Amino acid sequence: MERIEALKNIVNIFFFIVVAVITVLSYLQARKTLFAPIRTETFKLQLKAFEEILLYFQNKSESDFLNSFDLDKIVSLNALRMADAYVSEFFPNEIKVDVDEREKLYSPLVGGIVSAEHMQKYFEKVQPTDPAMPDQVASEPITNPAIVLARWQEYEHALVEYTKEFNDQVRELEKLAASPILPKSLRDMIGEFHNKAHKNLTLVGSVVGNFSREMPKQFPRAGDMRKFNPNGIWNDFNDQRVQFEPEAKKILESINAYLRIEDLMTGSPKP
Repeated sequence: MERIEALKNIVNIFFFIVVAVITVLSYLQARKTLFAPIRTETFKLQLKAFEEILLYFQNKSESDFLNSFDLDKIVSLNALRMADAYVSEFFPNEIKVDVDEREKLYSPLVGGIVSAEHMQKYFEKVQPTDPAMPDQVASEPITNPAIVLARWQEYEHALVEYTKEFNDQVRELEKLAASPILPKSLRDMIGEFHNKAHKNLTLVGSVVGNFSREMPKQFPRAGDMRKFNPNGIWNDFNDQRVQFEPEAKKILESINAYLRIEDLMTGSPKP
């Protein structure tokens, strides 16, 4: 009887082991069957996101990115804003700016940024309970050349204005970087490319501000000012700006490595 009982116990143990193994194998197979469509759909979404990134970055040169962000026009129009301010200070009677013409010329500008340094320097935090500021009394215009020159030397191009094209590019980059199905490293690279665009926009203000201090030397007379050309400011900007193409190349290489495109093309996957 004891042998029969022991045999029953062994059979029962073996039975439960077999059942457990079958259960685990069934679960693993079911998991593959259940999650395979989800993984497939996720990969399809990833491919769609990669396609959008490739369309944005692929086959674009440094010049293409500059044109996409409309930086040439942004530099020119911000330089002209500074030049108009210079005319207003030094030649208000000799040179009359056509307001209507300027309004058309500046119409592509849709927004602007102000540096944090300028905000801290010139803007005061106001509480809702603070008393209203008294109205400013108009003062007599300053005509003393020395004072006008000294005041101009303090000029800062605080508001850097940008065009719709620049804004559209920034929004597109933000959309690409926000995709949760992309690898984090790739999203970070797109974010860095986005930061380069903002660095270059901020640089416009610095370059225009620095060039403004050369204006009295280069354009001392009204006749000189009528020949004003922003090319010199563009050259200064172009020498100092952050390059777009190296970061774009990193993004494309990251996608290549993630999808192993070269292996697929050659048919010889690396281990």
